[in-house]
Amino acid sequence: MIYTLLFENLWAWAGLLVALEFSLVVIWSRRRTRGTARAVWIGMAMIPAGLGLSMLIETPRESVVAFCWQLARAVDEGEVSAITSQLADDFQADGIDRAAFIERLEQALTRFRVDQPRLGRFEVAFPTERSATATLTATCRLRSADAFFDRLPTRWRLTLRRDGDSWQVVKIEAIPIPPLNLRDLRDSLRS
Repeated sequence: MIYTLLFENLWAWAGLLVALEFSLVVIWSRRRTRGTARAVWIGMAMIPAGLGLSMLIETPRESVVAFCWQLARAVDEGEVSAITSQLADDFQADGIDRAAFIERLEQALTRFRVDQPRLGRFEVAFPTERSATATLTATCRLRSADAFFDRLPTRWRLTLRRDGDSWQVVKIEAIPIPPLNLRDLRDSLRS
């Protein structure tokens, strides 16, 4: 909980630092001693230092979330090569191997234009030190020559493996949510 507050939730951390500084100012206003004045000045210096430290440190959860956003941007821009480079050699998606997935992905991104992806409701778990599971909701606009869907929600579970300093996708699973209720990835990558 403290780790999450300090390094992952910048707004909560900023709120806590400001509340602590306010408390120091209240104490100083009642006592008016050199020690309380020093505490107020130290507290003022700690706000930007604490926020800067929080922004500099990237937690494992933040690296997984950033990786998911990187994939979403690649889908938005239609960069199949950028997505392909993030897939592990033993990648699979609901019974589809890596080569078949890439082929279907190219066809789908040729037929459809994905715009304004929004990711949220992240649930990140680390079964081992070198693996992670990220469950997330992705919402986007989907356009084609004969259809348009606005704010199309989907839910995904990505199994990731750390490869050096970056993550690679080992498995993708679709999780059914209304209105599409995709049961597996084959439903969304139909040609």
